[in-house]
Amino acid sequence: MVDFRTVLKGIASTTAVTAATLTGGPAAGASMAAYLASPPGQRLLDAAIDQSARQNNVRLEDLASGGLITSPTLGLTGEAGPELVIPLVMPKRKRSRSALASDKKLSKAFKEANRRMRTKSGKLRKGKSQGDVARLAHRLRKKM
Repeated sequence: MVDFRTVLKGIASTTAVTAATLTGGPAAGASMAAYLASPPGQRLLDAAIDQSARQNNVRLEDLASGGLITSPTLGLTGEAGPELVIPLVMPKRKRSRSALASDKKLSKAFKEANRRMRTKSGKLRKGKSQGDVARLAHRLRKKM
């Protein structure tokens, strides 16, 4: 199993070695790779990843055992097998004017269809179903 920090270290190392190779040639790239593989290099990578996360207000999480995320979090998913990631609250999308107008018409149509198909006590008239009410409402909306 690969943890998220290992992935970030790999990305940072690859970037550093590539930059060293481009600016100083193959020998500089090899020297950078050797340094980053050493214990001091690993500590430097850990410190750089932690500092970058703090500066950008990002938490680094291994979510293999689950967890509740309440703020922006950079996480690795699927590292321990299949995972399900779902939002607890869906962002509310603003409806267009035409959609709102259509909703209003349909609401009026349902009100009228229910008035026609229900008794004064609110029960459906004999032989009528909620499906009949919906069909009538949609027909009425088309006429509006």
